[in-house]
Amino acid sequence: MKLIKTTLLLATFVFTAITSNASAATDPWYVYASKVNGYRMCAQASPGAGWYKASPNGYSTKGACNYYER
Repeated sequence: MKLIKTTLLLATFVFTAITSNASAATDPWYVYASKVNGYRMCAQASPGAGWYKASPNGYSTKGACNYYER
């Protein structure tokens, strides 16, 4: 009986550790440029139909994205 409780407790701990780490990452930041006037901005999702993705890769922080926004 003690072995079953220990196994169940260990399985619960491992499941909790795996699921909490899986959701820890944030979405990357991209530089988007306006099709109208070329204005650039950083966003994690597309701002709309009038914008295109001007950066080929995503950045992990908004600060890193802002550097390429200019």
